[in-house]
Amino acid sequence: MMKTITKFAMTIGTIIVFTVGNAHAASELRLSTTGGETTTVSFEELTKLPDTEFYTSTPWTDGVQKFRGVDFDVLLDTYGITPDTVRVSALNDYSVMIPASVLRDDNAILVYLQNDAEMSVRDKGPFWVVFPYDSDVRFQTDTYWSYSVWQVKSIDGQN
Repeated sequence: MMKTITKFAMTIGTIIVFTVGNAHAASELRLSTTGGETTTVSFEELTKLPDTEFYTSTPWTDGVQKFRGVDFDVLLDTYGITPDTVRVSALNDYSVMIPASVLRDDNAILVYLQNDAEMSVRDKGPFWVVFPYDSDVRFQTDTYWSYSVWQVKSIDGQN
């Protein structure tokens, strides 16, 4: 009986360590320039940049939601990501090439708070590319929905 309890406790401990380790890794964002210079930015560092917020509905949520995050102009300029196209990749290895002008000109933000709460990986976090979908019908297309990467792990400048 004692061996069973000990094995159970060790299993739970392993799960906790694994989960905490993954949660920490998931709350970091890797940014790369076209020259290959890579910077890892923490959740806390992103929240110190000037923020933007808006309200919009999405195809993946119920009703209008409040989104807060970093405007892509600020993000790309702060970290020296200057190419015409960037690759945004998710934790599940989904990635999409997005013209930087779309991110800059169409008011996209890298969201880190939804309805004033941090987003778990289960809830599309910790980072999500969101456009103000309700402000323009062109944002309500397959193209923009494909740009709306959630569980973002990296943003890479492309040549």
